[in-house]
Amino acid sequence: MSYLALARRYRPGDFENILSQQHVTVTLRNAVKSGRISHAYLFAGPRGTGKTTTARVLAKALNCAKGPTPDPCGVCTSCKEITVGSSPDVFEIDAASNRGIDDIRELRENVRYSPIGGRYKIYIIDEVHRLTKEAFDALLKTLEEPPAHVIFIFATTDPQALPATILSRTQRYDFKRIPVTALSEAINSIATKEGINIEPGAALLVAKKADGSLRDALSLLDQLSSFSDGPIGAEQTAEILGLVKTEFLAQIASAVIKRDPRAALDLFGQFTKSGGDPQEFADALSGYFRILMLVKNGINDIELLELDGADMETAKEIISDVDIVDLLRYFTILADYRVAVRSGQDPVYSLEATLLKMAAMDHAVSIQSLLSKLPDTPVSKVSPAPAKSAARHSTRTEMMPDPGPIYYAEQNLQPPRTAPTSEPVLFDGPLTFENLSANWDRFCSQVKKSKMSTWAYLNLCRPAGFANDTLALTIDSANKIQLQELLRPDIRRFLEDSLKDYFKCNIRLSITPGDNIPKSNSGNFLKIDPDKVFENAPDAKELFDSLGGEMIGP
Repeated sequence: MSYLALARRYRPGDFENILSQQHVTVTLRNAVKSGRISHAYLFAGPRGTGKTTTARVLAKALNCAKGPTPDPCGVCTSCKEITVGSSPDVFEIDAASNRGIDDIRELRENVRYSPIGGRYKIYIIDEVHRLTKEAFDALLKTLEEPPAHVIFIFATTDPQALPATILSRTQRYDFKRIPVTALSEAINSIATKEGINIEPGAALLVAKKADGSLRDALSLLDQLSSFSDGPIGAEQTAEILGLVKTEFLAQIASAVIKRDPRAALDLFGQFTKSGGDPQEFADALSGYFRILMLVKNGINDIELLELDGADMETAKEIISDVDIVDLLRYFTILADYRVAVRSGQDPVYSLEATLLKMAAMDHAVSIQSLLSKLPDTPVSKVSPAPAKSAARHSTRTEMMPDPGPIYYAEQNLQPPRTAPTSEPVLFDGPLTFENLSANWDRFCSQVKKSKMSTWAYLNLCRPAGFANDTLALTIDSANKIQLQELLRPDIRRFLEDSLKDYFKCNIRLSITPGDNIPKSNSGNFLKIDPDKVFENAPDAKELFDSLGGEMIGP
């Protein structure tokens, strides 16, 4: 009999032996046990994680002579036929080569017929995402309302490529990558059964290379078993499979972190002389710096880090004197290398330049450490200042050094004195027009402190009369906008409230244009001829008219 590959020889035949997919197998076992069988299943996940194998085991569980049972016997005619792929009731279809609408039409015709020997007619369609749009459309009706004896099991590595109409008609089960530790244990177990002597370090390298796929791991083990009759070590495994050893990556990372570019380039030179792939090396080094970042942040999970005990201690030693920011920068620089290679640069030369850049990079320094190295600057003690000055200059004054005593050019000059700040003097006396006029300037000063814009208009007004608690004001300005501003309800209310606060009496306002309006060509007003303003600017005249402009002037 011809040699049977390990991946086929050790293919699980029941739910119990399917590796690291308990979340799927337990659910399916319970569904079979309780009789809650769906008409369509979708198994999605990476390659080599057991999707098609689980589909076959489910077919056995449903068509077993002792079933439906969650534990198929494996010895009845139905189980044996499904195992070797010759069952007349279980059809395995490769959607990559049978993806057209004609293939689906043939399937729709066949599903009408009852199974020959089993309870169900089961269609296992592998890589179902490869079907054409027309094929999916033809499958929809049958998938939604299949005959009672038909069950569909779809397997795919790209569930996002399936139409939503297909996804909504299936029970979806997501298969996960098999952890490195579980793969390593499975490799050691199968190697022992086969009489293959493989060291734990070599099994770990095989598990990493397999990237979560049991089928790939067993294929690599097959390859290694043909290399030597003696023990298979890590050195041989790395050489045969083209891997970069963790110890070698640790030496490169240590040289980079210690800013030793010569050592880093020497190590990389040894790798290239042995025929190593520079892009494989860059990927492996990126993965190692990722491990260093996780360890630096306190991660000690062996399964997540994919390290053994000795490699973990080495990683902790390497990161003892490096900042997490530097590790992030190394990781980013290696990502830039991939971009450079994709743009057409030589992989070896670019990687040498990348290692030089990483080894020559200055270490990150925190702002706190920089500030701690600055010389102390004396800060003067500033005497209390008036409230208004302190509010405006407090920050700048506190940071200025004491200039010392100030000397004046002439001996008889005295330092300027600031006028003492006093509380505003409020009106006190009978409320008459004469008293209102005499205190008008002081009142305007009070308004100026509260609202400068209103004071600018009020300063153009003068009292003209006072009767029946109404103060008549005249505004000596030809500018209509100023009068309109003072007549605004909110401005009028503000002025009347201010009058009440100052004169201690309710006073209403009446504001009218005055007689002392500046004539033409006096002050800031110019005599304007409206017909000649836009004589040489027709576009401006059009804009003026469209906006409803008004000519303001004497």
